[in-house]
Amino acid sequence: MKTFDGENYYQILQVSPNAGADEIRHAFREAVAIYEENSVATYSLFSTEQREALLQAIESAFDTLSNEKKRVDYNQMLIDTGQVDAAIFSRQVQRKMAAGSAPPGTSRETSLSQWVHKKASEPEIRQRIEAILSRERLSGIDLKQLREAYGIERHEIYAITKISSATLKRIEADQYEDLPAEIYVKQFLKTYAELLHIDPRHVVDSYLKRMTRAPSDR
Repeated sequence: MKTFDGENYYQILQVSPNAGADEIRHAFREAVAIYEENSVATYSLFSTEQREALLQAIESAFDTLSNEKKRVDYNQMLIDTGQVDAAIFSRQVQRKMAAGSAPPGTSRETSLSQWVHKKASEPEIRQRIEAILSRERLSGIDLKQLREAYGIERHEIYAITKISSATLKRIEADQYEDLPAEIYVKQFLKTYAELLHIDPRHVVDSYLKRMTRAPSDR
């Protein structure tokens, strides 16, 4: 049975230590496609818990290797602990990453926030937000459609909020029985709504109203 025990982040994503940002992003998407719940290649090979553990490892690898400051620190940790030979890292790449490093998550969060703020004024986005605010009982599909209208991927949400792609997918698919305790769902919804520039109180209240209804009354 496949596990990532003993593998470093480069091995998990199957990329070279000198891989560029585009290569890492592509490898991440390929890895998620292989191990996600609906994957034809692996659907019968793993339990839900095993699949989530694999996806969490993949997300952690991407979160570190796609952040310049975190990647420099991670590379140094691999060297210091003797897991890799320093010679495998390109000095040119290391200098470039170190020179352009920023506090973890800062540039990514700012960039995404600016993108959402800009897109929020577009007619399609405004219509979707207004439709959501008019609903007494909100479906996760509405949130998914709004996210997609913004052009945001689930892994980008994870990189900033740490809401796992698996949990976000369940929220968007209204898979209530597979969600964590309600107190956590409330926090996830609040954080998600704030990122999408929509009233978090309404999103939390209207989603929970639908979630707590009997299946036949949703």
